[in-house]
Amino acid sequence: MKSHIHSYLIMLGHICTDINQGALPAMLPFLIVTYDLSYASAAAIVLASSIVSSVIQPLFGALGDKLDRPWFMSLGILLAGGGLALLGFVQEYWLMLLCAGVSGIGVALFHPEGGKLANYVAGEKKGAGISNFSVGGNLGFATGPVLATFALGVWGINGTLLFIFPTVIMAAVLLSQNRHYEHFGHLESERRKVAGTHDLNDDWSGFVKVTIVNFFRSIVGSGLIIFIPLYWINVLGQAPEYSALMLTLYSGAGAVATFFGGRIADRIGFKKMILISFCALGPFLLLFVITSNLIMATILIVLTSLAISAAYSPIVALGQSYLPNRLGLASGISLGVVVSVGGITSPIIGAAGDAFGLTASMVIIVIVAFGAGLSSLLVVRHRRNVASKHDGTKRI
Repeated sequence: MKSHIHSYLIMLGHICTDINQGALPAMLPFLIVTYDLSYASAAAIVLASSIVSSVIQPLFGALGDKLDRPWFMSLGILLAGGGLALLGFVQEYWLMLLCAGVSGIGVALFHPEGGKLANYVAGEKKGAGISNFSVGGNLGFATGPVLATFALGVWGINGTLLFIFPTVIMAAVLLSQNRHYEHFGHLESERRKVAGTHDLNDDWSGFVKVTIVNFFRSIVGSGLIIFIPLYWINVLGQAPEYSALMLTLYSGAGAVATFFGGRIADRIGFKKMILISFCALGPFLLLFVITSNLIMATILIVLTSLAISAAYSPIVALGQSYLPNRLGLASGISLGVVVSVGGITSPIIGAAGDAFGLTASMVIIVIVAFGAGLSSLLVVRHRRNVASKHDGTKRI
């Protein structure tokens, strides 16, 4: 089977994994009504999944770096979907937390190995490979709430069982390709030997720099997802349905930018793509906060989405390039720990909005966006030469 087909299979696996992450928050209203949970208790179910996933994801990544374990992906999908499917069939609160935790473990199992294999399968086109993988996550998060609302709306709380079907099917498909994925690992090792890059040392300084940029990106991205609808209603004075439309437009533009961002970065370089994107991000957001014109605000929010999303795949791919001996660990941090940072900081930004108004929340996000631009300058100035069979050096 050709490598690009495997790339899309891994993307489908990512979709089926992150569907569960996207669906869990959408299930909370049904859990609250069915089991008379408090808001805090319901939110803790999502928190249990997120914390478990983000904490152990780098550990699974480090474990996968010692020996390729592509079957981690299939097991991860099974646990992610299985935990969520069982959530509607337990009544004890501690069992709900356990189901959410099991789902989080599944997510943690899938991402490091999936990110590493996406790198392997991509060959020389790392940006395109990571773009495919990242778009899978975007689509999964977007599809999850729709499926959850439909299933639980039609079948009640037991509708969570629906999530077991894509889980089992996709896990079986990926498991059937396990031998091919092991082969891709061997091919990557041979490719690095031919290119003279098999004995590279890990560059932790470079990885830390690009991870800092990724932290800023996560804070801005999580903040915008939460506060764009609220800002559209309370500051720009629009109806709720228009605010939802803006969120859909923002997410759709982000998916397109994620898909093409890595491909463009393969041509112009990862560092340059990151620099261009994040140096544009702050000004776009600042203009968005300043303007009161709805057409201009719509254009600016789309441009903001393009800027923040186009850099995502290059950030992950560049982080992996800094740790060539620890691709799983790099993937676990970039795809797991970093995401949790945005979730942790969003309530803090929200507290500022409660105290001083939503404009204050947006101003904080603007400041963080400019921080992303400044920190990206440090990444671009970092030089890392790797051996190349063509001219002896290659700059990423």
